[in-house]
Amino acid sequence: MLYYVTLFERKATPLMTFGYLPKAAFLFVLPSVLLLLGYGQAQSQDCSDPEALCPLVASDTLSSSEGVPVGLPDSFCFDEAPNAFFFSFETLDLLQYPDIDFLDSAAVVSLSIDSCRTDTLVSQGLNLVVFEADDPCDPESYGEPLACAEELEQSTQFTIEGLQPNTTYYVMVTSLFDDEPDAIASDCAFVVSVSGGAVEYNIAAVPPTPPNQTINPGQVASLSVNSIFDPYEWTGENLTATSGSTVGANPSDFGVYTYTAETEINDCPYQLSFLVTLVPPITVFNAFTPNNDGFNDTWEIDRIQEFQNAQIIVYSRWGSKVFQATNYKNDWDGDGLPAATYYYVIELNDPSNFDAPPIMGSVTIIR
Repeated sequence: MLYYVTLFERKATPLMTFGYLPKAAFLFVLPSVLLLLGYGQAQSQDCSDPEALCPLVASDTLSSSEGVPVGLPDSFCFDEAPNAFFFSFETLDLLQYPDIDFLDSAAVVSLSIDSCRTDTLVSQGLNLVVFEADDPCDPESYGEPLACAEELEQSTQFTIEGLQPNTTYYVMVTSLFDDEPDAIASDCAFVVSVSGGAVEYNIAAVPPTPPNQTINPGQVASLSVNSIFDPYEWTGENLTATSGSTVGANPSDFGVYTYTAETEINDCPYQLSFLVTLVPPITVFNAFTPNNDGFNDTWEIDRIQEFQNAQIIVYSRWGSKVFQATNYKNDWDGDGLPAATYYYVIELNDPSNFDAPPIMGSVTIIR
């Protein structure tokens, strides 16, 4: 396999390139030359192709030494950008989605610094600026910075207020550059992300579907998201549909289930999840103590009185029927059965839900 080495001057002007090098990667610091051997370095985003930031999605992990030199206006808080990276983000598009509200004009730009080189000849930290521009490649078109900071050595968040809808904003991250002749631009690994009401679309339905729903067997939970962001793709067990803005969830077994709607808005992923819990319509106690002390002497089933047609059958561990009742009154005291665990099957026979599965479990007589 062919590998390349390029010698650069301080401002990344190539001096020579040659091939057939070993696969291992090394870094040598010379007084005025940076020698890079190897491959796999992050590609820089220059002004002509900024990396588009999606809300709550971090950028690629980048190495600040791989940026490109650019000119700067006097309004920025730093005057050199030897290794610049460009990012862009867009505020809510009210032209494409006129029915949504732009109630929050703020966004948070986050710079997460993973690590920086510790060479004494290398200046540490990063500079960051957020700005609007007619052309990100033309510094004369840059507006006043909305946020600007220099010599950042730790992860930092910038809250930017007063953003306008339907607008593209730019983020530039660049290395520090020392005035000492034997120093080079700093080398830090970093990621950039953006969040906040000015950039995040809310895909919840209006009015919103409750995020948590509890249903009984035979019932269907209705789950909805905002139809203006259709198409959606749904995932989860026993859905009535896997697309569309409204679907039904009908899980088959008792438990908690997660259902998720996913879509893309301006090439950015969005999702909304719901929890649906399927519970029995009755609560069956799993033990009782028929010792005539006035406490817990009979087998209790909460809300069984609501199902007058319910049929209850209790079996021994060998499958023999030991108790049967219809329209149960919470009055079974065990009929003198020995202390043991028994097994029940309850058919509610609910006229509104004849397809409901039987409720099965165990009950222990303690003497």
